[in-house]
Amino acid sequence: MPMRWRLAISLCCLTVLAACGELQDWQGTEKADTLDAYESFLERYPESQYAPVAERRIAILVEERDWRLASERDTAEAYRQFVDAYPKGRWASEGRLRLQNFMSAPGVLGPAAVEPIERPVEPIPTPELKPTTTAPPPSTETSAQSKGVRHRIQLGAFSTRDKAEQGWRTARDRYPDLRGLVPQIIGTSSDEGSIYRLRAGVVSEARAREICGKLSAAGQACVYVPPGR
Repeated sequence: MPMRWRLAISLCCLTVLAACGELQDWQGTEKADTLDAYESFLERYPESQYAPVAERRIAILVEERDWRLASERDTAEAYRQFVDAYPKGRWASEGRLRLQNFMSAPGVLGPAAVEPIERPVEPIPTPELKPTTTAPPPSTETSAQSKGVRHRIQLGAFSTRDKAEQGWRTARDRYPDLRGLVPQIIGTSSDEGSIYRLRAGVVSEARAREICGKLSAAGQACVYVPPGR
């Protein structure tokens, strides 16, 4: 067999082996489905036919990572940075809604935690009618209602404020739709005792009903509270 034929056959064999190796590496990369795996593949095969697919998957995974970080931080600034970075991303609309919830509540600059919740003010006894118990009187809605947040959802009623605050922390950690909402505890008292209703402000009725629908399907109590209620 002429030497040039041998060389041609050898080159063909090397090409086939290289293609097989690239395919195997790509299949392993898809199975791992991580940022490191796709970046490593692109470093080894920058001109591969699979390179465009790897680049698209990297973009998706980076956005997913940044959304997860924004949700964990759960601050107005975190959502603002995410929306600026991904204005047309998968979670852009959700990010804008959560940011709007923060901006609608005056004075809220950090995470939606229980600290901003207003506590009911104890009444001043009068000579005509002295209070018979030390239970807190009905509290008024927070100033957020008059400055933008008019719609609310209610997540339950509790016998103590501490239980209501713990209920918010538990629900917020469990359901991502509650992140970005500003909680409120509305305390009322009667002859039967005190009740603390756990609520959260939402930017619109449609959004409130959407959140309640998701939470109810997951087994969490949730009802829409119209303005003025």
